[in-house]
Amino acid sequence: MRGDFSAWNKDRARNFRGTLHQQGRVLLDRDWNAQTEILNEWQETAGRDAFGAGVAAVPAEVPQSFRIVEAKIDAGTVRLSAGKGRVWADGLLVEAARDISNRVATYLNLPSGTVPVPADTPRDTVILETWLEELSPFQNPGLLIEPALGGVDTTERVQTAYRFRLFRMGEGETCGSIIPGLKDDSSAKGKLRVRLNPNAMSDGDCPVVESGGYTGFEHRLYRIEIAETAKTGSWFKWSQFNGGLVGTGDFDAVSRKVSLHGNKNAIVHSGLGEFYLEALELDEKFGYWRVIYGAKATLGPDHTLSLPPSGDPGEFLGALPPAPVSGKRFFRLWNGIEPIGSFVAAERDLPDLVGIKLQFDTGAAEKYTPADFWTFEVRAGGVGNPMLLVGDPASSAGAPPQGIFYHRVPLAEITWVGTVVSGGDIEDCRRVFQPLTKIKTCCTYRVGDGIHSHGDFTKIQDAVNALPREGGEICVLPGSYSENVHIHERTNIVIHGCGTHTRVGAVAADAGAARPAFLLTHSAAIEIRDMAIEAGPRSAMHIENSCHVTVRRCLVQMRDVYSLWQAVYSRGDDILLEENTIEILPADGRPPEATVPPRPGDALAPAGVNTPPHPVVLAGAARGGIQLAGGSDRVRILNNLIQGGTWNGITLGSLEKEEAEPEREDTPDIPETGDHCEKCKPTDLTGDTRSADGKPRFVSAGDLYDIEISGNRIADMGINGIGVVRFFDLMKDGDMIGVHGLHICDNVITRCMRLEAAKIGKAMERLLGYGGISLAKVRDLRILRNEIFGNGNSQPVPICGVYALFVQGLQIDDNRIFDNGHGSDVPGDLVTGGVRGGVHVWMVLPMVEKSAHGKYESSFIHRKSVRNGLSSCVMRDNFIVAPLGRAVTFFALGPSVVARNRLVTQGTTGKGLDLLAATVLVANLGISNEWTLGLFLMLVLSIKPKLTTVDSSTYCTLAKMYGTIKSEKPPALWPPLIRNWSTGKLLFTENQVTLDVIDEPTKVALSSVMALSLDDVGMVDNQCEVSSTNFFVASNAFVGGGSVRVVDNRFSETWMRAFRSAVTVAGMNTTTDNQSTHCIKAKALLPGMLIFKDNLAMVEAFCPGQCKQG
Repeated sequence: MRGDFSAWNKDRARNFRGTLHQQGRVLLDRDWNAQTEILNEWQETAGRDAFGAGVAAVPAEVPQSFRIVEAKIDAGTVRLSAGKGRVWADGLLVEAARDISNRVATYLNLPSGTVPVPADTPRDTVILETWLEELSPFQNPGLLIEPALGGVDTTERVQTAYRFRLFRMGEGETCGSIIPGLKDDSSAKGKLRVRLNPNAMSDGDCPVVESGGYTGFEHRLYRIEIAETAKTGSWFKWSQFNGGLVGTGDFDAVSRKVSLHGNKNAIVHSGLGEFYLEALELDEKFGYWRVIYGAKATLGPDHTLSLPPSGDPGEFLGALPPAPVSGKRFFRLWNGIEPIGSFVAAERDLPDLVGIKLQFDTGAAEKYTPADFWTFEVRAGGVGNPMLLVGDPASSAGAPPQGIFYHRVPLAEITWVGTVVSGGDIEDCRRVFQPLTKIKTCCTYRVGDGIHSHGDFTKIQDAVNALPREGGEICVLPGSYSENVHIHERTNIVIHGCGTHTRVGAVAADAGAARPAFLLTHSAAIEIRDMAIEAGPRSAMHIENSCHVTVRRCLVQMRDVYSLWQAVYSRGDDILLEENTIEILPADGRPPEATVPPRPGDALAPAGVNTPPHPVVLAGAARGGIQLAGGSDRVRILNNLIQGGTWNGITLGSLEKEEAEPEREDTPDIPETGDHCEKCKPTDLTGDTRSADGKPRFVSAGDLYDIEISGNRIADMGINGIGVVRFFDLMKDGDMIGVHGLHICDNVITRCMRLEAAKIGKAMERLLGYGGISLAKVRDLRILRNEIFGNGNSQPVPICGVYALFVQGLQIDDNRIFDNGHGSDVPGDLVTGGVRGGVHVWMVLPMVEKSAHGKYESSFIHRKSVRNGLSSCVMRDNFIVAPLGRAVTFFALGPSVVARNRLVTQGTTGKGLDLLAATVLVANLGISNEWTLGLFLMLVLSIKPKLTTVDSSTYCTLAKMYGTIKSEKPPALWPPLIRNWSTGKLLFTENQVTLDVIDEPTKVALSSVMALSLDDVGMVDNQCEVSSTNFFVASNAFVGGGSVRVVDNRFSETWMRAFRSAVTVAGMNTTTDNQSTHCIKAKALLPGMLIFKDNLAMVEAFCPGQCKQG
């Protein structure tokens, strides 16, 4: 602050909070000024902490305050218009009593005089630059000077000054990102050191100071300030009155003199005869007091100030100003002005020669800003002064300026599309805030429907459009909103409601014109949560080519109208669908309302025992559920309730036309044909629609990667609980829907496949499966801790608990799979063809790692990828009951484990593979790692007559030699045959297997359990039983392999319903320590490779010698 002060506090870091006056004491100006400075410091700090540093905080009561409404380029300058009101700028309160119009703005980071070039479409941020400055009584005498005192000045005022600046933005910069760069950093500015001349002491016994120190005769407060000039280089001016010597007068352009008027006496008796004069004006174009003229001046005997001629070197800025519109011209007088460059190389005395030396650290003009200042006090009359007046006491280095401190905040971002910019090309950067008593949320905007609630907007779409480019949060207050919200090419947006009190309904329209309730396209980091969403015929939530999208805790209700679209349709990456309810609206179209439950004693009272659940609305047309389209990666579907639709609960994959262009769009399913009866036809998941040339019309739109489906309850769906969009005829170049990394955990899937299914054609009988989970090809399939039960309607269609065509790496653990499909009460001639049972997987391949070219390869393709060591198939701790069909069926390649399961079949078809095995059919195509090609050839040759006469010793030597070493030059070792294949170890252990066909009509099967492998089969510690009246099996268990170990098992069959309890066949056969009802037959294909002992058969208790080996 400039003013005729005795001292000025330069240090705010003392935690002062006020001044205390004492009775009978002297009252100094510095005490009053300290109180003002302490108050200003507290207000700035509190404002910055409360409203935010570096931001323009606008009270919600005056939301248009300082809002930039127009920017234009006019006569080589940028002019801005803004609304009146108040704003907290970096904690400093700024007020405008009326609208601001055509205010000039200059650049902060571009050369002076720069004007935007609209052809380049540059982006500028409008900056509000504010600072505190003094207002002399002579600047506004009508307000601050009391005429009754004779026109003398008394006190000054502290006011907030402001102006508009521009900041040219770079690529990727935003209003928020530039805030740190706007801060006024005094440490980066030029520095000044001020010292007194060193003292010179006399010699002798009583030394005295002969020279040095401050030699003036008055106590002074010096001010060193950077001057604004038109000269080359940087200049400073100084004042022994802290810049407080001011006045008013009339400037005569002819005589080049200033007639003194205000404060004349102080100027005449200041003790100075020469000055540096600055004339100031409140410039309406810029909006603040600015220096318009600077020149050296001399006080004459007539008490006038003489100015140099026009163009004289004594003029430093501008031209002699005309008389103001009213009153006298205000000016400020300084002791003098000097170039900074003369005070850089070495210390130099201040020109008034009172013992004060100055030195600047640099003369670079960019290091100094006009009005930067330093102040210091000196005291005369023997009062001691510190030798270092300005600088670091520890290092004696120079100090940065004490001020002025500029507060800069962004107001708006302008995209220069023309010479005049308004509307949407001006993006608001201000932060509108509610008072503390009204703050309820952290939302950028609030949306109310105008009836039940009130917010900043009445439409969600309007709020989305108003968000800045960097996104924001929208609170949708309670109410009903009929609209279609489209979020396109946006990021970082959160839209949340107040639970079901917020209801968004898609605008009802015909199928061709209908739009989703929420459509997300080409967007990222979007979250929608806590609201009810109604839609149909299009999806309630459609996510297209977007990533990092979350839909959480929403009630999604579909109108029961026919459509190909499911309730949630997603094609994107890193999607999270969590804790949503997806269901069907009642027939009347009104969402069900919660009611107060009956009191205890009523049959439906919640306190009653085993009260029925609320009825589920079952769709007749709407698909409901969720669909993950082709190309989706890293999707998590967690803890949702999905019920009532006519399609899959969760559909994997989507379709596209085979002949489509590269920029093709997928479709959720095969489009309608226009046949009005098509909507009434039974469900058919086959995708064999073909063009005129016989080629498939539709194929998969792409595989899915890393899909997690956990904790969901999927009930009462028309088709599968979880299934692919279509199955294709692989014999006719059909495609498959593929998933890489599918984890299905902790779900409940029940009462699905409630609709009639079309009869499966012969070509697709083995390639299509319905039921709880129905898949085509999967890599890394994990089905863990699920309950899959009660799926299948009254029709005798084939139903499975789990079905898949091809799987690479299968883990099925700790599941309960039961009561899926119909049992033996269905007449045999009504049982339609197809795959049915508990778990049915046609082919399980080993897991392999990525090859060098980044694609997944199955193990029997060229070995460019490596095994990861995992088992191909693992089934443990499951409870599987199949009403009709085998409990478990799979054909594997690679190590497989079936352990600790309860496996039950309650009925068989008596057809197809059911004739081979009625309950369990597991087979492995892998071979033992023991075999080399040479050893295998030796085995083949041993069958020839020429080798049958070779003695065993010679044969052993030949086997060791030719089974190990290749007969080539140079010799090499045979690799194992599994180098380009896989092992086939099959472990079947600790299972309880039951064929429960007591009430079945007369049927036969080769076995109940069949376990086969070209490698080793370990069948250990199982309990296998056949309970039958009219059903006969040749053998309870049939085990065959390269080697088998059937040990410690219990085979039990209803008396005489099995020809044998077990038949084991292998190259090496160990069948020991088993208990059975009927006889066990064991055979070794290699001589001497049979161990058959310690087995007990109950039949021999009645018929001794019945079970003779051989």
